[in-house]
Amino acid sequence: MKIICCVDLDYFYAQCEEVLNPSIKDKPVVVCMFSGRGSEGGAVATCNYVARKYGVKSGMAIARAKKLLEGKEAYFLPARLELYEEISQRIMNIVKKYADLLEIVSVDEAFLDVTQKSEGDFENAILLMQEMKNEIYEKEHLTCSVGISFSKVIAKIASGLKKPNGLVLVKPEDLQNVIWPLPVEEIPGIGPKTKEVLNKLGIMTIGDLAKVNILTLIEILGKRTATYLKLAAEGKDKEEIKEVEEAKQYSRMITLKENTLSMRDILPYIETLCRELSEVLKNDKKLARGIGLTAILEDLSTLSKNKTLEEPTNDFEKIFEVSKSLLPELISKSNKLFRRISVRAFNLINISGVKTLEEFIK
Repeated sequence: MKIICCVDLDYFYAQCEEVLNPSIKDKPVVVCMFSGRGSEGGAVATCNYVARKYGVKSGMAIARAKKLLEGKEAYFLPARLELYEEISQRIMNIVKKYADLLEIVSVDEAFLDVTQKSEGDFENAILLMQEMKNEIYEKEHLTCSVGISFSKVIAKIASGLKKPNGLVLVKPEDLQNVIWPLPVEEIPGIGPKTKEVLNKLGIMTIGDLAKVNILTLIEILGKRTATYLKLAAEGKDKEEIKEVEEAKQYSRMITLKENTLSMRDILPYIETLCRELSEVLKNDKKLARGIGLTAILEDLSTLSKNKTLEEPTNDFEKIFEVSKSLLPELISKSNKLFRRISVRAFNLINISGVKTLEEFIK
């Protein structure tokens, strides 16, 4: 039997903002996709659990969210997608170490096949996923919720049962007691319209769906949808893990002990990040054709500078040399102190079959 896990990074965009600015952690935090038409045009991308207590939801109009949080010390922040992508890639590089196969679904969700690493034992899978959760929190200060089961659909449902920071195992013998009583819309892919159709048939729970005659579903929903829903409810979906594409970039980020614009103070941090980046590139047998440096300022705005390399590399000295050369320009562009610094390697290529100039000389 396969053991499949679903990793879901909790309220990801908003949690990233909390990590970058811990002072807002216990306040309502709403990350917004602004339309550019005034301060209230656009929609909520996500929000933290404090904001959710007041009824704020993803997809809600910003104007509506502001009314719900009127009188509260709430933070409405613009989504910084590039930054979240960078953080996500670092986390997925951690997650990859714990998987036989990894399928990245989005910046905040992934499926893992851990059958071999857990030796086919659910208890081992729990220990493995707890170790992964601990490493993510230790390195990125972010929590995630994990569902462990015998199918992708059930693992996905399980990941949402004890959010945030949950870890839920659903074995085959748990299906009827744990999964079947849940509302039918908990099955991935069931939206409001399908829910309405199923409810009219008297199908309110996943258990109801598992027990209904599939011919009834086919007549209403068509064969493809009906088959998926029926197998999902019965825990019999056979959807495979689709292996992750090669990472397009690696990055490392660190918070400075004190906000500063001093090159002398910042360089030791950059040196540390470059060593880590070099190590992960070598471990994954990658070379980078580009190096980038990003500064997160005291007001949480960002400045970035990239350089394309003449010769791809994973050498620490070269990565540090390039990063060091980019720093003066970032400092000269900023009238605010640096709060965090990030180094990234991009345009990655596999090391097999590629020789660097240094290797030819050797």
